[in-house]
Amino acid sequence: MTDNLIFWLPLASLIGAYISAVAGMGGGLVILGACTFLLPIQAAVPVSGVLVMAGQVARTGQFYHHINWSITKPFIPGSFVGAVLGSFIYFSLPELVIAFMLATVMLWFIWLPPKQLGKSLANKIPHPYFWVGIIHTFISTIAGVGGLFQSLMVNSSMRKEQIVATIAGTLISMSAFKTIGYMVAGFNYMPYLLMIILCWIVGILGSRLGKKTLNNVSDEFFRKLIKGMVTVFSLRLYFGVIQALLNS
Repeated sequence: MTDNLIFWLPLASLIGAYISAVAGMGGGLVILGACTFLLPIQAAVPVSGVLVMAGQVARTGQFYHHINWSITKPFIPGSFVGAVLGSFIYFSLPELVIAFMLATVMLWFIWLPPKQLGKSLANKIPHPYFWVGIIHTFISTIAGVGGLFQSLMVNSSMRKEQIVATIAGTLISMSAFKTIGYMVAGFNYMPYLLMIILCWIVGILGSRLGKKTLNNVSDEFFRKLIKGMVTVFSLRLYFGVIQALLNS
């Protein structure tokens, strides 16, 4: 375990948990980015998935009474299916295709409010968040972060506390299923155990600090903040795809 890991990844976990408590999302991207710089690329995605769980656990406890269970309950079994599918093909799918699709889907959901026709079609799909759970978790298992679920939440009519609570309470099951899936597929977390414990401690602290800030943030600013984060993440993925194609 190097000094860089002991210092920088816990710091990234602190900042990431704080951002997610304030904005509902975005912290996972900070943690994933730090992991890609400091860990072997094959370890970055599995380890980052464990690190974000600290903030998710803390936010679930802090905002438990605000969770929208009609969304969370069908998402959980869907996330199990998505994690099983994704963890066993993690090393085989083309990353560029996944990155392009993820960026496009997120921008679509975040900036194009659903039309009436789309709403009526969605209402005819039985248990829509079950299917969202499959797709979001599958993408997250392959690419490290999903984004689809958060994009749907920001365009919902829920208050900011409900959005933060529902995202955390829903995605914690996804993170757990992903971690188990990586372990079954052969990934060993033991060399990173000390670092994971440190990141969990500071991640819980970051979530507590973020909750205090959330109370001072308006719903309008909150939604704009999430939209901005989703947009930046999507553009970053597009840039990575273009850069990889130019270098190939």
